[in-house]
Amino acid sequence: MVSRKAFAQAIRMLTSNNVKFTLIGGSVIAIAVGASDLGDDVDLFAESPNVIDNEDAYRAMAEANSWDYGQTWLGTPRITMLVEGEEVPVELYDNLYDFYVPEDFISSARRVEVEGVKVKSIGVEHYLVLKARAGREQDEEALKEIGGLVKGGRLRVDRGRVEELAGEFDEKQVILRRLREHGII
Repeated sequence: MVSRKAFAQAIRMLTSNNVKFTLIGGSVIAIAVGASDLGDDVDLFAESPNVIDNEDAYRAMAEANSWDYGQTWLGTPRITMLVEGEEVPVELYDNLYDFYVPEDFISSARRVEVEGVKVKSIGVEHYLVLKARAGREQDEEALKEIGGLVKGGRLRVDRGRVEELAGEFDEKQVILRRLREHGII
């Protein structure tokens, strides 16, 4: 579990190390519903430095700050910070192999505030489209939980926006079907 306070401090630390990024993971939903637990890790789309060409820079940054350094399932940097007495795993992604975030998703990201810290984040609808496209077992479980939030009135989703964003992918119909199956749209 990553608390809001530890999340905010981790974001500050990354920013102070000149890392530019957009929040793309499950924290997007947790922030939208005002949850105190922002998930097991923090997933970021790294804009600068680029994770593919600058792995050594991330490794050096981790070492200089006494953070643990590892790799994600894609082989991109995974940094674990000790913040506010909590471990905060930060996974940094880029478009690589089957992992793809359209440029429009990043360029249209907005700033959200968590504990006084502003962080650039994709929208709820963007996240839902990416999660439904991935379609792995853990993604389906997350969509099931999000469906419960929508049905319970804790999360609002703009169906038209989801349909528009799903059009960024060849798998549009599969994405929409998965989201309908979970009662999200």
